[in-house]
Amino acid sequence: MYVSVFNAEPWNDKWTTETAYKRLHDIYVSPSFVGIKYIEEGVIKGAVFGNCEQWYKGMHFNIREMFVTNELQGKGIGSKILKELEERVKEFDVNSIILFTEKDCNTDRFYRKNGFNELDFMSMMEKSI
Repeated sequence: MYVSVFNAEPWNDKWTTETAYKRLHDIYVSPSFVGIKYIEEGVIKGAVFGNCEQWYKGMHFNIREMFVTNELQGKGIGSKILKELEERVKEFDVNSIILFTEKDCNTDRFYRKNGFNELDFMSMMEKSI
C-alpha cells in the first residue's frame, strides 16, 4: 500500500517493495515508536507512524509517515487517524506533534485543515553532494 500511495500523484516517487520495507522498518525500530492503522473490512487502508522524543519543552511526536489508500483520500480517514494519534500520544505526555511535508500541495492543506501551523523558526532544507 505504501508503494502504491507514494508512487501516485502528487508525489510520483519511485519506491520499490524493498526500499519501502527498509524505510518502514527503520521507522518501526526507532525508540518510542507509535503507529496507528485504519482498517476497513479487515484490510489496512491507512496509517501514521513516528516516534516520541524528549525536547526541552517536553515530549513531542515526530510524524515520520502518514498515508491513506488512493481511493479513500479526501474522505476524512486521515483526519480520523490524526485524532486517534493525538489521543494515543497523550499517554506518553506528548504536548506537540511535528512533521515535514511539501509546501503548497494537498498534504500541506490537509495538515493546516487539521490544526497544524508552519513554524517560523524552522526550515527543511537539502543539499546534494
